[in-house]
Amino acid sequence: MHHSSSKAAWNPEHISTVWFDSHFNHAANRVIDWVGAELDIENAATMLDFGCGGGITTLGVALRYPSVQLHGVDIGDKFLQLPELAKEQLHLQQLPDNLHLHRIQPLQPLAESHVVDAVFNWSVFEHVPQSHIPVIFADLYNSIREGGLFFLQIEPFYHSPWGSHLRRFVDTPWAHLLWPSGRLQDAVMDYDGEIPAQHQGHQYQARGVENFKRFHLEEFNRLNGITADQITAYVRDAGFEILREQRLSMDIPVPEVLLEQYRKEDLLTNGILLLARKQA
Repeated sequence: MHHSSSKAAWNPEHISTVWFDSHFNHAANRVIDWVGAELDIENAATMLDFGCGGGITTLGVALRYPSVQLHGVDIGDKFLQLPELAKEQLHLQQLPDNLHLHRIQPLQPLAESHVVDAVFNWSVFEHVPQSHIPVIFADLYNSIREGGLFFLQIEPFYHSPWGSHLRRFVDTPWAHLLWPSGRLQDAVMDYDGEIPAQHQGHQYQARGVENFKRFHLEEFNRLNGITADQITAYVRDAGFEILREQRLSMDIPVPEVLLEQYRKEDLLTNGILLLARKQA
């Protein structure tokens, strides 16, 4: 049993979905490992999770560091389900006092209301219109104190083998780049197999199968196609110094037709983890 405060006792042994586990444990621990390599998190005042989604990763960091104020912001309100989800998955009776989740408008400036020691995000910036990214990065830069940190993760990139985020329905690598859009859409809507357990998150329970498929097709249609080189360039252009970067590459044969249109490196780069600093 873990205690983050007298009120927030939690027990990870009750976690039953891979979706919750991957955000509460895997993502939160990666954020902590990367940010914690350069920042004494225990003595940090405030951290911001940009694009916090359901707030599971934000909660994961907040429970592990009860002395730090954790703010999560998102343009959606999936985090409203978090109290119920945390009760079910962690036997947590109420969210901790150091967790603050807010809904924001797209491109809403944060720097005027937040001064933080670190900003982190997990699989967010492939979903943001690419023209918004420099504006958001400039604002996040301004919200971080001098010497503070910016952690970014994206996986999968659009041009990678399953960069459509539709692998639960279509397992053909690069189907989204090789097939006409109608064929891809039909393949998703016609899928009648099992939805793997790790993909049965709250969205699946709440929507039912057909709406779950439509939701993922809409998400696919909004992906921005950004590459690893482009995202690192945006980070540098915002004024950050990149301290560490890890690119996750795949090793599978690439169809010739794709090599005529795209860089091989972009087709095989599945993800990135990146840590940058706002220079003092």
